Amino acid sequence: MLVVALFVALGMLAPTALDPAFRGLWIPGSSTDASEVLWLLGIGAASLASLVPHEAVHAIFFKAFAPRGARVTFGANWKLGMLYACAEGIVYPRRRYIAIAVAPSIAVSVVALAVGWASGNPVGGCSVAVIHLTGCTGDWEYLRAIHANPRIAFCEDTSWGVAFYDENGPSRVEDEEVSAAREDAPASCAADMDANHRTE
Repeated sequence: MLVVALFVALGMLAPTALDPAFRGLWIPGSSTDASEVLWLLGIGAASLASLVPHEAVHAIFFKAFAPRGARVTFGANWKLGMLYACAEGIVYPRRRYIAIAVAPSIAVSVVALAVGWASGNPVGGCSVAVIHLTGCTGDWEYLRAIHANPRIAFCEDTSWGVAFYDENGPSRVEDEEVSAAREDAPASCAADMDANHRTE
């Protein structure tokens, strides 16, 4: 809401600071209908394209925190409506998993804002960043679950969601809201907590 108020104020006080196509909403005749439509299509395309670097950032952090030789995979779970990157079978300590989950929210949003400002389209960049952040709700729900339950010591990201573990290893720590995603999980997805799979 604050962002909307900021852009309305800019539009009224300094409309030339806004994106060229967006100025047409404030200064009649300063842009064409075609440029405004292209501007909106560009925001939509950039928002959709942000899914790729989002998952790539997850993959970089999965790989950085995993044992040597760990494999990161990509896929889509259409039933849950999500794209994903995961390192199946690798169990990460709580703090490292928090970094893995939050990294794309920060990195991709900062890049969207920077590209918007650098290209003279700050409203477009902000729009892409905000739309991207709305797509990060799954990651933020995992962060909420981890923060709400101090017993969670380890996390395993899988193609069907995330599994939480306590200090004792294989016994899972359940979170009612997040565990709903596990309904599709095959029985073989139980994580192996031996030394080969548990990162330091």
